[in-house]
Amino acid sequence: MQTFHGVQAMRGVAALAVVCGHAVIARSDGGIRSAAEAAHTIFASGVDIFFVISGFIIASTAASQTDALNFAFRRAIRIYPMYWLVLGAAFISSYWIALAPEDRPALDLGYIFAWGYPNWYIPPAWSIAFELHFYAVVALILAISPRHLFAMLFAALGLAVVAIVFHLPLGIYSHPLILEFGAGVFIAYLVRVKGALPRLPYIASISAALFAAGWYWIFVHGSSDPQVARVPTYGLGAALLIYAVVSAELHGASFPRILQWLGSISYSLYISHFLLIRWIANFPELWQISPAAIIVGSILLSIGVAAVLHLLVEAPTLDWGRKLTARKAGVVPLTFPGVGDLQKP
Repeated sequence: MQTFHGVQAMRGVAALAVVCGHAVIARSDGGIRSAAEAAHTIFASGVDIFFVISGFIIASTAASQTDALNFAFRRAIRIYPMYWLVLGAAFISSYWIALAPEDRPALDLGYIFAWGYPNWYIPPAWSIAFELHFYAVVALILAISPRHLFAMLFAALGLAVVAIVFHLPLGIYSHPLILEFGAGVFIAYLVRVKGALPRLPYIASISAALFAAGWYWIFVHGSSDPQVARVPTYGLGAALLIYAVVSAELHGASFPRILQWLGSISYSLYISHFLLIRWIANFPELWQISPAAIIVGSILLSIGVAAVLHLLVEAPTLDWGRKLTARKAGVVPLTFPGVGDLQKP
């Protein structure tokens, strides 16, 4: 029964990176446009870190569960209340603010349940669709054979590789980014089997080099398919980063509390910040005062709003869901209880 504070801290780092990326590009034009896009390109790697963390956390917690419905309910409680709150605000706002370049689509079930990709109303929520597809596979495995969770997850990832290589029309399951969940699953498997991860020399440096290579490949060189380019760069870099963090903590390392706190509000931050930044971007007179100050203010305000949403909505909802599932199914021993219930998209 162990909480991985380092993983929680990395969730905070990943969420903050995504927020910074959207803040710097919100109203960039003219001479600063290129610099803003360069910053946005590297900050976008926060999503890749999230995907690896999700694979690690979900595989770790699911390995100690046998109730597929319990698992699915807790994932739904984790995702939907905050998502629906922000979706409602985005839907109302869309009558005055353009949230994306395309015309506003109908609010169908794909948007309501965040199953579609991309997401017009909450653009960052495209990643939630990937999360939900991953959860669906885990829930199915728990329903069929929970004792063979890792073996079946690896088999499913093998099928995903086949679908990607042969361009099979399986939607998100044939998207290259789905492999980043597999990296997290593999780290969770190593921890479960070995109980500890050996320290690897220069792993942090290699991780940083891969992130830099991804930025160069996508932004400077101009990849014809950025989603493919980010998997062997951002994805592998994120996997090595999370491996290094978990290994370090297993060997006694500690992590800043401020980053752990950011990790605790990271879902609220991730799901709400884009709408707030779009609202601010709609007041051009503010940007004429000081673009840099507005960018910093947008980031700080996003964190503040997320903290309030976490306190008033997210945390009480999670607590209610935790107590309800405990009463229905008995206490479920989670591998990482402090982290498992703080899963992003």
